[in-house]
Amino acid sequence: MNEEKKELFANYIKSNIAPILVDFINGSDIPNSIIVPATCNIEDLTGHYLGTEYVPPKWLNQLLKSNKQSILIIDKIDSIPKNEQIKFVEILKYRKVSTFEIPKDTIIIVTAKEINNKTISETIYSLVSHIW
Repeated sequence: MNEEKKELFANYIKSNIAPILVDFINGSDIPNSIIVPATCNIEDLTGHYLGTEYVPPKWLNQLLKSNKQSILIIDKIDSIPKNEQIKFVEILKYRKVSTFEIPKDTIIIVTAKEINNKTISETIYSLVSHIW
């Protein structure tokens, strides 16, 4: 990653205004981040009942229990069809999962190998800041 991209990426992270879409890193490149693979099942993105209690998915539970700023990575979004990418809209647009809010200071990064109109849904692209 060149210095200009590094600086821009750091500034986007500091501002945390919108989810960030990048094609120059993988989820595993950011230590201590919570990685949700794009290939996950929709059930992995929603809450579920545990007895009579409705609980968040495991990855969101990690975010909610953290007492420091966290990084959530939706990894390799271009590895799934555009129509399946829509399962991430609630997270990217509303910063929510079902009735559970993602902590406001959580940084959301979406990674892809290749970013173009053939690999990324227009809806998803409209919800993120793309670093070129």
